[in-house]
Amino acid sequence: MTQRTQQLSALVQQNLNKIFVQSVEWPRNTLATITKVEVTPDLSWAFVNLSILPINKQGTVMKKLASQLKDVQHRLNKTLHLRKSPKIKFKIDDEELESRKIDRQLAK
Repeated sequence: MTQRTQQLSALVQQNLNKIFVQSVEWPRNTLATITKVEVTPDLSWAFVNLSILPINKQGTVMKKLASQLKDVQHRLNKTLHLRKSPKIKFKIDDEELESRKIDRQLAK
């Protein structure tokens, strides 16, 4: 990752956090956290990894985000002040789930 993509990733994460707090309507009793943002070298895509709790609400939260994607993308584009802003793609961060599986196997 180049310095520019790292800086843009950090900026996208910071701005998306603000947008999530201010304007995204979340389902009740859920928590969504941005764990990592990766911007492609050509700056056309931003892959946003989300940790969603409880795990059984991941599908509901992803559907809600998909329905609000255009609004979130528009708000992000306004805050970045770039000629061409990266398009957002949300992914579920499975690292915590994988670590729980490993912990269970080690406990046996």
